[in-house]
Amino acid sequence: MDNNKVFDPMVWASQNNANNISNEHTDKVSPVTNQIAQNPDDELAKAQATADELLRMGANIAESYDEYLHLGMALSNGLGEQGHDIYHQLCAQSSKYREGDCEKKWQECLHKNDGRITIASFYKMAQDAGVDLTAIARQFPSKPQLPHGYEEKRNQQGSEDNNREQHSNYQSQTNKSNRSGAPTPIAADSVEETEVLRFSFSQTFSPKIDIGTLPVTIQRCMEGKETAEERDKTLLATLDLLAIAQPNVYGIYGGKRVYTPFYLFILGLAGISQKGAVDDLKHLLMPIEHALLSQYYAQLADYKEQHAEWEAKKSQRGKGTESAGPEPEEPQYRSLFVSADSSAAAFKQDLCNYGGRGMVFSTEADTLTQALSQEWGQFTDILRMAFHHETITSTRTKDKQHIVIDEPQLGMMVTCTPKQITYLLSPKQNENGSSSRDLFYCAKENLEWRDPFQCKEPVADRYHEIGQSIKQMYDQLVGRKSSRIQILLTEEQQQAFNKHFKPLLPEQVGLYGLDFAAFIVRIALVAFRMMMVLTTLRNFEQGHLTDPQQQAFICTDDDYQTAMTIIDCLVAHTAYVYTTLLKPTDEQQQTIQPLKAREQQFLIALPNEFTTKQSEETAQALGIPIKTAQRYIGSFISRYQLVERTGQGHYSKIKR
Repeated sequence: MDNNKVFDPMVWASQNNANNISNEHTDKVSPVTNQIAQNPDDELAKAQATADELLRMGANIAESYDEYLHLGMALSNGLGEQGHDIYHQLCAQSSKYREGDCEKKWQECLHKNDGRITIASFYKMAQDAGVDLTAIARQFPSKPQLPHGYEEKRNQQGSEDNNREQHSNYQSQTNKSNRSGAPTPIAADSVEETEVLRFSFSQTFSPKIDIGTLPVTIQRCMEGKETAEERDKTLLATLDLLAIAQPNVYGIYGGKRVYTPFYLFILGLAGISQKGAVDDLKHLLMPIEHALLSQYYAQLADYKEQHAEWEAKKSQRGKGTESAGPEPEEPQYRSLFVSADSSAAAFKQDLCNYGGRGMVFSTEADTLTQALSQEWGQFTDILRMAFHHETITSTRTKDKQHIVIDEPQLGMMVTCTPKQITYLLSPKQNENGSSSRDLFYCAKENLEWRDPFQCKEPVADRYHEIGQSIKQMYDQLVGRKSSRIQILLTEEQQQAFNKHFKPLLPEQVGLYGLDFAAFIVRIALVAFRMMMVLTTLRNFEQGHLTDPQQQAFICTDDDYQTAMTIIDCLVAHTAYVYTTLLKPTDEQQQTIQPLKAREQQFLIALPNEFTTKQSEETAQALGIPIKTAQRYIGSFISRYQLVERTGQGHYSKIKR
């Protein structure tokens, strides 16, 4: 059995309940769990005892697809083939249970599990359902197995453990600090609580942007947004959607022609408003979509009429009538949106039907995850190629169909929870470069109740009205196929761009490792694409797109600065997602471990505001290697949120 476990229920129970356990409680153990106590070293016995208690309680822990998949991943990782019966037993508690479908999902989990979700998740699900893990623990009285690698780490740390202060995370509610200004650490009570606290990134960019300098269309979309997070999400999502409504716009970047679309993921806790807000913004593109559909249905009606005439002529051919001629060709269905729930072949065909341009829009990341996890739906290679406009080809011998998409232009908008992103973008996606093509924004929501009757009209209607103007821009750009528009930066802007990203690349690699370099390189490309979107929109509002003689537009300083402000903030968001959700399990687990004494010492010694040079001087004074100090700062920023990057090579401790 695989011993690579990060959590043992017996260890958990003894640590969290030692003060509450007494011998007289033994009699309260349920008769079901009392039957399982034969082999205290057998993980299967522990899991079965927990499952039996869930069955006795009639608990359903696999009702939603998210739970269904999570349970399969947890059991397959911790128990391998031995988890088969437990999975079916627990899934059968749901009215949605179908043995064949469940078996298929189990085999997928068993063979595609990347090790990120461990048996710990199963025990946590059971605990949340009401199972007393302490009672289960008492059925296995011998010494529980320690988490994999714990003994080795403990030996390496040596005397540091004796001096380590208790620390699991830094809660935002505390205002305490020590004399050096460093936050006072307090421990989280459980793995799940730590996870929630850990995913609460709070850096925003809209307060740094003069909203009055934005194009009027974007200002209208942002009306009524009360918080910085709402304004951030609206501005980002609007730019992403506008990008797909700007055909025949390009720029030269790295010696290649690049277009406006980019990929955006907005992450937030389940049940909060990022999904609804983004879903409403989709209506900005609906006037374009409705026009495309109207055109298609008109063509389809003509086709049906022509085909009926052709069939009639063909049936009369034997009576001496003239030849029926070639069969009319059925029009291809065209949509601005490419379905996330597609096979790879259908995805290519939909993209081809619309001339290689389209948008993946999904407020349910599970839809995309399910498609990509199927053998027929593995189109991550298409996403990777489309991001850089690389030619996509496909040949299907069955129907002699050939697809060639030159310079594909694909946009993507996905909202999801932190847990969903771990399913969608596994460490394997880091290796093949899929993750580094995505832009991430972590939504920290205000969980206070909001008056649902405050808005008297559907928000979608207002966005649809704004969308009428966006359709005008789209129509003007479609008409410029023979005179495409190039977006240019001024010489000063180009120099500022290079001055910003040239030191940023080694800085971020020093903080987060070499694998993060690809993220920075592609984030810079997205910054340029945002400048293209803003510039095109501004020139549309000024009436310049209708002049066929004007084939190049220069980015204004306002639009340049807006894009750079957004991107500089999203570097931090992306680093946060990378270190907490996308890195391999053994590295990711460090995010919920206590700060080591050496890290604590370094953090305390740093000034409340410091530069890269000052951090290096502090590290040298403490005998800490420079590269190690860089990694420490990276952890302080993204893993523990103790430090904030305020500028190029400038940092500040976060006041709690």
